[in-house]
Amino acid sequence: MKKYDGTPSKKKFKGYNFYIQCNDKLSKKNREKLLETSSTYLDEVFSSLPFSTDKKISDGLTNELDYSLSDYELLDQWNYMYDSFGYLMSKFRNQWERERLKDHKFQTFRNSESMEDLIERVSRLEIEIKNIKFKSNRFVNM
Repeated sequence: MKKYDGTPSKKKFKGYNFYIQCNDKLSKKNREKLLETSSTYLDEVFSSLPFSTDKKISDGLTNELDYSLSDYELLDQWNYMYDSFGYLMSKFRNQWERERLKDHKFQTFRNSESMEDLIERVSRLEIEIKNIKFKSNRFVNM
C-alpha cells in the first residue's frame, strides 16, 4: 500500500473534492452530482469569456460535461476547466484563489531595480514636499 507523500492526488476532482476510487470509478452519487451541477459553473466560464463560441470550443472549453465520457475523461476535462478558469466559477472562486495563494506563500517578495528606483524617487519627492511646506510656513509667519 502506497503512503501519502504530500503530492496532490491525480484522482481528485478539484473543487468538488471527489475522488476516483480504487475500482477506477467515481461513486455513482458523486458522478451524478458532478454531471448535474458542473454545467452551472462551466456555463459561468463559457459565458464570461469574450471569445466566439467557435473559438472557445476549438480551445477545448466546454459549458457542460459529457455523460458518455469515462470518469478519467471527466476528471481531465473538469480539472482543466477548474485550473484554468476556477476564478470565474462562483462556487469555487474563493477556494481557487486560496489554492493559488498557498502555491505562492513561500516565495518572498524582492524589489526589482526599477522598484528600488521608484522607492528612492518617492522618498526624495516626500523630502522636497516637506521642505516646500516648511518654507511656505516660514513666509506666512513672517
